Amino acid sequence: MVPVLEDDCLEVLACMLDVKHDIIRAIGAFLNEAERRRADGLKSERDRRRFIVSRGQLRQILACRLGISPSDVELEYGKLGKPRLSHRMPSRDLRFSVSRSGDMAVVALSTGQEVGVDIEAILPVPEADEIAALCFSASDYESYAALGPDERVEGFFRRWTRLEAISKGLGCGLGYLSSSDDKDWVARSFVPKTGYLGSVVIRK
Repeated sequence: MVPVLEDDCLEVLACMLDVKHDIIRAIGAFLNEAERRRADGLKSERDRRRFIVSRGQLRQILACRLGISPSDVELEYGKLGKPRLSHRMPSRDLRFSVSRSGDMAVVALSTGQEVGVDIEAILPVPEADEIAALCFSASDYESYAALGPDERVEGFFRRWTRLEAISKGLGCGLGYLSSSDDKDWVARSFVPKTGYLGSVVIRK
């Protein structure tokens, strides 16, 4: 994985998901039985490959930080499915968040503070204005609506990825967010690759 953002308390790494079959086989060996079943349950072969690479890379990153084998990394899940390190792992202070879009995945890491990350391929969204009116805060929608036509697509995804990152940091869906949640997080935008935009948040 390649670093795309790094400071004293936060690190964001990115990787490409469409890799050679021998790499997929090697990385796939790190997955546990439940993860293999999840991969097998995906209808698209492309989605299966991308899930295996994303989860295998996550295991490698966590294993490197913990000083253990990728196969020995144990995860547990919150009520709404947010993954975290098992209480049996050497350092439960290590927090992480994962996002995938298209052929790219990113992993955000933090020590002692909750973190959330989201990336999206920058593509036109016909319903962007309606989604913005429904999901953005009043101030976010006002600033979005003031953008010119050439700025709208990127402006939409800059705000959307921040909301998604906050929801991942909280371990809930967008429908559970309140207007006050935005104030509890420090957000940063990043570009993991041309044509993509991401946001990472860390709790204040």
